[in-house]
Amino acid sequence: MKRTVITIMIALLSPLVLMAQVIYVVNSQSRTLSRIDIEENTVQNGFAHLGAVPNKVILSDEYLFVVNSGDNAIQKISAQTGSTVANHLVAVGCNPWDAILHDGYLYISGLFSFQVYKMNPETGQVVGSVSVGVAPEAMAVANGKLYVCNAGNYAQNYAGSSVSVIDLDSFSLIQSIPTVANPQFIQLHDGKLHVSCTGNWTDIAGAICVIDTQSDEIVYTIPIGGTPGNIWISSDGIAYVADNSGYSLYSYDAEDYSLLNPASDPLPFAASDLTGDANLIALLNPNWGDNAIVQVLNLDFNNLRNYSTGLMPTDIKLQPGSSSNADPAQIQIPAIAVYPSPLRSGHSLNVKSLDNQRGEFKLFNLRGQMLHSVQLQPAEQISLDIKLNNGIYFYRFQSGTASTTGKLTVIR
Repeated sequence: MKRTVITIMIALLSPLVLMAQVIYVVNSQSRTLSRIDIEENTVQNGFAHLGAVPNKVILSDEYLFVVNSGDNAIQKISAQTGSTVANHLVAVGCNPWDAILHDGYLYISGLFSFQVYKMNPETGQVVGSVSVGVAPEAMAVANGKLYVCNAGNYAQNYAGSSVSVIDLDSFSLIQSIPTVANPQFIQLHDGKLHVSCTGNWTDIAGAICVIDTQSDEIVYTIPIGGTPGNIWISSDGIAYVADNSGYSLYSYDAEDYSLLNPASDPLPFAASDLTGDANLIALLNPNWGDNAIVQVLNLDFNNLRNYSTGLMPTDIKLQPGSSSNADPAQIQIPAIAVYPSPLRSGHSLNVKSLDNQRGEFKLFNLRGQMLHSVQLQPAEQISLDIKLNNGIYFYRFQSGTASTTGKLTVIR
């Protein structure tokens, strides 16, 4: 059953968000790192020049760490200037795929060596390694454990697909959890790991395996279909899933695991990777054969800006920057009541402005299409007789430059 509480997100959805957010894109074929400053509306496609076959970027306040698979190395880059500080060798022939920064160490997955390495990012010294499964890729940390996606043996239909569990204190393997074929991406949400399994691209469809980090067992498998890639989960519990081919975008409810937009009915967007925060979502469209496009949208999926980056993108990350001159404390966020919660299909929806601000109430479906719009006067209450099917909807109450957004669940 769907949750019975409407979660309200407070967000400013004007084209210029309050935080000076920065997006980084790894352009593998161009061997460059793009830096997009959303507030300044600028893109530097040569912010940093990368090594051979760059794959992922890891962000910290002072440095960027790029995983260069072809060099078997981690490239340490100044986040301020884009200049290379050091190149740290991981291991000869390991083909590093991803890295994660945790408690002062870099943990790096070796795709060809079937190892995970522990590196001191200051000195570049590899201080330990652990054997995991076949073709380790993305990683996540939870409850003092490192979880590693092992994609499995491509030549044997991804046999050995699993998630390895490493105890970080002893840096030793605890166990491996078998999964659907080809797990490549992993996201932590509310104590659960959402593992995106791409499938074998033919007769094994993609799925999301949900792992409880207390029991280290799969508690649910979501048959999303297609070829799912990376996952981004919004603050209101909607999981958006990129398509590894870059032609689709899927979604599901990350809390009750119900399908919203599976591969058979995807959202009308294309993304090979994605990222986001409380203000925006950024979609990476690989635009195969040409420069990639980063599409920045607000949480109603209204387009804000597009940016052209480089060839063959393999990663996108978002890092909040310092505050702009705008002062959030000076902006009065409009308050609104939307009820009943949840709304039963066929019943009227009540909307009430709770303060002295007038504004416009808009209702959207998951595709970002506006279904209804109405003006509200200060402290006014109205009843909307609109026909809604079962599912998830979003609303926004806009007053001047400030707005309140929330989620509406409709049940039978």
